[in-house]
Amino acid sequence: MGILDWNKPKKAISSKEWKESFVFDGGPAGGYVSNMSNDDRRKWKAKLVGHRVGHPQVEIRRNSTVIIVSVKGGYKYKYYKRDETARYNMHMATAGAIQMSFQDYEDMKEAVEEAKMFLTLGDFSKGAVDGKKTGKKKPKEKKNFRKLNIR
Repeated sequence: MGILDWNKPKKAISSKEWKESFVFDGGPAGGYVSNMSNDDRRKWKAKLVGHRVGHPQVEIRRNSTVIIVSVKGGYKYKYYKRDETARYNMHMATAGAIQMSFQDYEDMKEAVEEAKMFLTLGDFSKGAVDGKKTGKKKPKEKKNFRKLNIR
C-alpha cells in the first residue's frame, strides 16, 4: 500500500458554510483554505484529473499544500494552461510558509513518486478509470420550438 490516499476527503463543514466563512483576502494569489476534516488534512490525498481529455495528472493535497504531478509535461490548474507549463512536470502551491520535518519531506517525495508511477503505468482510456467513458461529452441538441409549433 502506498502513501497516497485516493478516497474522497470528508468535509469539515458544509460547502455553503465554508464559502461564507473562509476568505483569503490579503493572502498570496491562488491561496487556498482547505475544507477537509482534520484526519484527512494529515494524509496525502490524491485525485486523478484530466484523464477524460487525454492529459492525466494527479492532484496531491496535504494541509494547505497542493502538488500537481504530470508525466506528459505541462499541467492545467486554475489559470495555468498546459501550453504555458509544457516544460514543467510539477506545480506546488501553499497558503503560506511550509514547515517540514525530514520525515515529512521524505513522505512528500514518496507521494510524488507514487503519483508518477500511477500515471506512467495507468490505463486511462475507454472507461478504465472508475468505469466512466473518456473524451468530451457530446453537446446537447438544441430544440427549435418554432419548428415544433409549440406555444
